[in-house]
Amino acid sequence: MSYDQQYSHRQPWLSEPGPDGGVLSPLDAEKSRRWRLVLGCSSVFLGLMSGFYAYTNISALIRVMDTVARSGGYIPGDAMSRAVAIIGVFCVLSLAYVGVGTWNIVTRLSTAKAPLIAAIALTAAAFILIVVYMTTKSPGGVEYSALGLNALIISRCVIEMRMKKVAAYQATAERAN
Repeated sequence: MSYDQQYSHRQPWLSEPGPDGGVLSPLDAEKSRRWRLVLGCSSVFLGLMSGFYAYTNISALIRVMDTVARSGGYIPGDAMSRAVAIIGVFCVLSLAYVGVGTWNIVTRLSTAKAPLIAAIALTAAAFILIVVYMTTKSPGGVEYSALGLNALIISRCVIEMRMKKVAAYQATAERAN
């Protein structure tokens, strides 16, 4: 007896469709594949930009520390801890964006909702962080474009999750016509 036959209660991986067994209509399946690819690429792009922003903050912090040390000054500990925390948040955000984006690209042929839910949670958190950041300093084009791209990701994930599944035999009949 093979392993698959022995254990009939196997747990599906998160990218497999749920137990309802329905599939998307051919038109919705094509839209789903395309939008999951767009969502994944947008998330990876935001991850790369967030990583770049973390890098620029690290290099700016090093330059400031070097300048202050040469002039004999002192940087207060709370200011340094806030700067390190901000850099840490951007690094974690960058890794999370790349991970969720890659997950959406890999699962573009499935109807799994877990990658979409992860994308919504991540972009909602980033959206809030960007709004808080924009209230503390004068916003520029980068902040507005990141806000817009996060809003686009959230709206596309919601649209993707609302796509209706049809019975498998109905989808096969539509393809035959």
